[in-house]
Amino acid sequence: MSRQDRQPTPEQLAVLDSVIRQAARAGRLQPQDAEDFSQSVHLRLIERQYDVFDRFDGRSSLRTYLTVVVRRLLLDWRNAEHGKWRSSAAALKLGEAAVALERLIYRDSYQSAEAIRLLRSRGCMESTMRLQEVWDQLPKRQPRRTVSSESLDALPVTAFEDPLEAEHRRRRRVQVASAVARMLQQLSPEDRWLLRARYQGTQSIRSVAQALDLDPKALYRRYDRVLRTLRRSLESAGVTESQIH
Repeated sequence: MSRQDRQPTPEQLAVLDSVIRQAARAGRLQPQDAEDFSQSVHLRLIERQYDVFDRFDGRSSLRTYLTVVVRRLLLDWRNAEHGKWRSSAAALKLGEAAVALERLIYRDSYQSAEAIRLLRSRGCMESTMRLQEVWDQLPKRQPRRTVSSESLDALPVTAFEDPLEAEHRRRRRVQVASAVARMLQQLSPEDRWLLRARYQGTQSIRSVAQALDLDPKALYRRYDRVLRTLRRSLESAGVTESQIH
C-alpha cells in the first residue's frame, strides 16, 4: 500500500480521538473550542496522509507518542486562534515568577490561587505571599474562555467525520437530486401527481384510486409502469436506487 493510500486503522483513530479529548480537557477548552480543535487536528493529519502513524517507531506507547504530537498541535491551534502568547511588560519587569504566573492565569486559565500553588509545586522559590503580591501588581488582562473537565466529560462522543468524504457525499446528493428532477420532468403531469400523492402525501395506491374513483388494479399497473420507467432512466444516468433514498 502506498503512503497516499495509507489509512489509519479504527483502533489508531480511537486512540487519537481519546488523546485529543484529553488535550482539550487539560487545556480547559470550551466544548465548541474543543470540537474546533479536534477538527483542526484531523484536517492537519489528513493533509499529511496521516503520516504521523508512519513515523511512530514503537519506542513508547502509541498514546504517549500521540500525546506529544497533539500537545504541539494544540499550541499551534491556540497561536492561530488567539495569536501567539506574549507576556506583558510589567510581568517581564517583575521577573520569571511573574511571567510564569501571568501565563498560567491568562493563557492557561488557572485561578490565581491555583496558579500560585502550581508554581510552588514546580519549585518556584518565591513564597505564596510574595507570589500573591506579584499577582496584585500584574495588569489585568482578558482571560481566555475555559470550561471545566466535568463539562467536557459530559460531551457526547461522536465519531469523526472525514470532511473530504462529507464533501464527496454532498456532491453526490446534489448530482442524484438533479438527475431525479430531470427524469421527473420527462413524465406526464398525471404521472408526476401520482408519485407525489404516493410518496409526499404518503397515500396508498388504494386510497388514491378511491379518491379519483378509479379501478385500484389499473392504478397499481400504471404506478408500476411509472416506477419502472423512472428506474430505467435513472440507471442509464448512473444513479442506483439505493442512492435515491
